[in-house]
Amino acid sequence: MVNASLYRLIFIITLMGISTFASAQGKSGSSVFDIGVYVTNLERTKDFYTSVFGLKVVREWDSMDISFDDENYQTVPLAGLYLVGDNGMHLEFLQRADPAARQEVQEPINHFAIEVADVKATYDLAISKGAKPAFSDERVQYARIGDFRVTHTQIIGLDGERIQILRVLE
Repeated sequence: MVNASLYRLIFIITLMGISTFASAQGKSGSSVFDIGVYVTNLERTKDFYTSVFGLKVVREWDSMDISFDDENYQTVPLAGLYLVGDNGMHLEFLQRADPAARQEVQEPINHFAIEVADVKATYDLAISKGAKPAFSDERVQYARIGDFRVTHTQIIGLDGERIQILRVLE
């Protein structure tokens, strides 16, 4: 059994790797690179996000090697799935098969948003694939903040993750 400190180390190492990758790509400053979510079934998650949102699998793994000094590595049994969208969005899903070992409500993250071409059609497809409505009235809404306007709704994904489905309006 891997303890919480080791999971924190994995998270820190992942963030360091992401920063190094972004620097190597000529990017400067900080940006969100990916959102990571614990799930109970990676195959079901892969099917949902690839078929509903059109994301592509970048990599899958059953374990990862970590080190404190880049020389002495330890293999950690932590399966995962990494997906990317055509717009550069990255999502990482980590296997936590025991639902009691993960947060049901994934705080402090309230939701993550995925931009789509057709909010209602994507919503309907997601519901048909097992997602649940986040709101009882299931309406697609319009929102604006100054000149920024979107049409959107939210669903609850297969593992309780809250997903905002949106389209930015011109």
